[in-house]
Amino acid sequence: MTTFALAIAGVAIPFVFSPGLFLAGGWQDPAIWLSPVISQFLVSNIVNTVFDLIFLLIAGRFVERSLGAGGLIALFVVGAYAGALARTLLTPWSLIPTAGADAAVFAIIGAYFMLYGVPSVIPVARHYSRVQQIGALALLWLIVQLSFMMASGGMEFSLTIINPLGGLVAGVALARPLLAWRYRKA
Repeated sequence: MTTFALAIAGVAIPFVFSPGLFLAGGWQDPAIWLSPVISQFLVSNIVNTVFDLIFLLIAGRFVERSLGAGGLIALFVVGAYAGALARTLLTPWSLIPTAGADAAVFAIIGAYFMLYGVPSVIPVARHYSRVQQIGALALLWLIVQLSFMMASGGMEFSLTIINPLGGLVAGVALARPLLAWRYRKA
């Protein structure tokens, strides 16, 4: 089983997304344009993958119920590209490849919050608009991520912070238009 996983990773490595390589001329290779989506299916570490799967199972089923399978897939793909775009714009020098579904999962979480609101068990002020509540949660998440980064001796900022936030912004922006598209004939 491990040999199979290593073989898959070895085949996928040329297709992972890295802003530095993309801007250094990698954009000329047609395969690089699929790399943000391919990168979502690579495992960065087991803990991150487990959390991504849990959030995908929790939020994904509700988002699929509202937007349909096509809407969920569209969110996943657009979230992957939004994370790559955010990394490219904000940290163009980063050579670390994207691995993990953070951007896509955060797009689905953002859509969930826009469609269903922030759950009442999450401590956020209720007198703010829905977008402001999501922003407050993103700030809380950012503080937690930065504390983990400092405790571990520093990690890649663009991969752990910017990539997921790019996906979150895409999910928040696309939730209602995708909902309107799904029920356009109703």
